[in-house]
Amino acid sequence: MGKIDRYSGNMKAFAAEALSAERTIFGDTTQSDTLDDNITGDFLRGWEIVGVNENPTKQDFNGLAFTLGQLISYLHQRGIAEWNAAQEYFDGSVVTTLVGIYRLKSDGVGSSNPDTDSGVNWELIPTRAEVDAKADQDTTYTKTEVDELRDELLDAIAAIPATPAIPDIPDFPEQTWQDVTSSRTGGDTYTNTTGQPITAAITLNPHINSLDPIRAYVDGTQVFFDPSMEIVTIVTLVIPAGSTYRCDYFMSYLDSWLELR
Repeated sequence: MGKIDRYSGNMKAFAAEALSAERTIFGDTTQSDTLDDNITGDFLRGWEIVGVNENPTKQDFNGLAFTLGQLISYLHQRGIAEWNAAQEYFDGSVVTTLVGIYRLKSDGVGSSNPDTDSGVNWELIPTRAEVDAKADQDTTYTKTEVDELRDELLDAIAAIPATPAIPDIPDFPEQTWQDVTSSRTGGDTYTNTTGQPITAAITLNPHINSLDPIRAYVDGTQVFFDPSMEIVTIVTLVIPAGSTYRCDYFMSYLDSWLELR
């Protein structure tokens, strides 16, 4: 991919100019332009704020895009992010303060204030003026030392990620429908130990004149209920990895129990 030309204006976040009724804090009903207000517990949890039978609102989409765009706009302004005690840092991380640019030493503690830890954890990257001033003293930097300092600064800047890393998505084996009727009994609890979500399809035939209810549970929560089974019923369950599940049927006949696993 070729070089991307910088946007030639003042970089703003998506929906930065939205009116109060058009953008809200993700999962909320109020609007704010500050990152501290927008990065909330709901934002970190994601679309779990939306119910199974609900649709996300335009305001939430605007709030999500605004928050991510505001982070990008911040980096356009700063170039290198400011140090913050709550941020997680690793060896070689680069931050700025009003004093200058710092790099975290090997095994350094990132939560230590770079301006006050006396170089124990962070090392201050010298400016060109400081290098030139050093050259005017009796003890001067050699050209090799200056080149090394320059290369270290360039490497540190190049190591700053432009966008958050996308985690690898694990590859799950292909699932097939399996007939487990002979090993399933009503009222017994089973556990999904496959390491991935599975689906169960349970077909039940009613007993003659039977009015017995059918109930199904996942992790102890009732997810299916038929108060008066009078016709053939198919119970479908989606069982997350590691979850327990069972189907209670009494005066009904188990015709088949299939699982996509």
